[in-house]
Amino acid sequence: MFTLRDYQVDLVNRAQEQLRIGGVPCIVAPTGAGKTVLLAELARLALERGERVVTVAHRQEIVLQIVKSLRGHLGTRVGIEVVTAGSTARWNRPVTVGMVPTMARRLKHLPALKGCTLLQDECHHAGAASWARVTEALEPARRAGLTATPVRPNGNGLGDEGGFTSLVIGPHPDELMAMGALCRYRLFAAPTTIDSRGLRKRGGDYATADLERKVVEINGQIVPDFLRFNPERLSTIAVAVSVAHAHQLAELYREAGISAQAVDGETPAAQRNRIFADFRSGAITVLVACAVIDEGLDVPEATVLQVTRPTASLRLWKQLCGRVLRPAEGKAHAILLDHTDNWRRLPLPDARIEWELNPERQAQAERRQLEVNPITQEIVVGPPLEVESTGAQLQEITPELIAKAKPQQARRMFNLRFLQEAQQVAGGEMDRDLLKPWLTRVAVLEPDNLRMLGRLLELAPGWAEAQLMLNGALPAQRAMATRAAQAALLQGS
Repeated sequence: MFTLRDYQVDLVNRAQEQLRIGGVPCIVAPTGAGKTVLLAELARLALERGERVVTVAHRQEIVLQIVKSLRGHLGTRVGIEVVTAGSTARWNRPVTVGMVPTMARRLKHLPALKGCTLLQDECHHAGAASWARVTEALEPARRAGLTATPVRPNGNGLGDEGGFTSLVIGPHPDELMAMGALCRYRLFAAPTTIDSRGLRKRGGDYATADLERKVVEINGQIVPDFLRFNPERLSTIAVAVSVAHAHQLAELYREAGISAQAVDGETPAAQRNRIFADFRSGAITVLVACAVIDEGLDVPEATVLQVTRPTASLRLWKQLCGRVLRPAEGKAHAILLDHTDNWRRLPLPDARIEWELNPERQAQAERRQLEVNPITQEIVVGPPLEVESTGAQLQEITPELIAKAKPQQARRMFNLRFLQEAQQVAGGEMDRDLLKPWLTRVAVLEPDNLRMLGRLLELAPGWAEAQLMLNGALPAQRAMATRAAQAALLQGS
């Protein structure tokens, strides 16, 4: 059985509290925080309550990591069934670990697991159609998710599209680096870069066709820059712009006498496992891919991340950087070599993000001055930028503004408006009767705000928890409640 770190115990306890009141928590913990350890402990606690446990993920490598963690924490006496392509599953085991694509093809069997505790790894995918079908078929009595990046590919939060009711935020990357759970890094801007200006977007990120046209301009410098910034030829993950480019880039490395292999979603599982094993052992120096290495690849030995792909996705950028931040023996620091302007547009790997459940966009807690050393090309991080805030927290959230907003934005505005009024009441500036109209809008309030309302109005103990159980439900129901509250504002009630 694992011994959990203090912050892991705290995360589990906070998630358990949300589960107890009928919530659907999403645990947010960066690479290196031990998400599979957290998942294993949540599974152990569910089994102690006599519940059946189902855990799901979308890739085989992640499923195997989950199984290893569960067996290490639960022991060999607990039966674990693994549902992957080609397997013949038994549906009566205490614990089921399944690949979402396989589970989605076996929906007729899932009612056997009805009423389970469902734990979803990499749960930023929970809003996808296949994940939703699996969840609906399981009808879980309890559900929780885990991710490093609580944001959908289109930039939306996990409230509307994932059905989660709260975020349980763990330590930030800089805190993990301070305690040695993540390694430090050095970030370099490659002399030859792809400029993202003018690139079209598809599905929240830059169009692959545009990227393939752009990357041709720098192909001739990718390997020479690798040798310049990584003369020791340390273990490297290279991020290409497409599957075709990944295989082309691997060939460029091999032509230069550097051992390299490309993997993609069509690489047979056995072959992909061999390539990963060779990469871990050092037989392969450069592992090239465009997508399949962004999640679930656990190779602490990987020291260098070489990025040739501009991205508009905060989720993808954070996941990619995390691939080389795991500590390993003899690894002084990670090296990030960026052939794009990602470093300028997106947060640094150790930047704190103010994750929100349903944001208009995820905000960086603090922006800092960045400069490129003209000799070494290393990114030098300066003092915080003094930026005049135009955020919604400082804006007067009027009823007219809320009434005209889309449901997702409106719910956020409702909560900001509530906080503005609650602060006035708590500070003695206004009578608490100012808050009574919120009793007709409880369905749009976030859990912490709902509890604050109960305290400020001195309502009966347990009132907020009872409301959470009534209101926690489905994204569609929350959207309907928001529209109803907007309509009441327009009518002046």
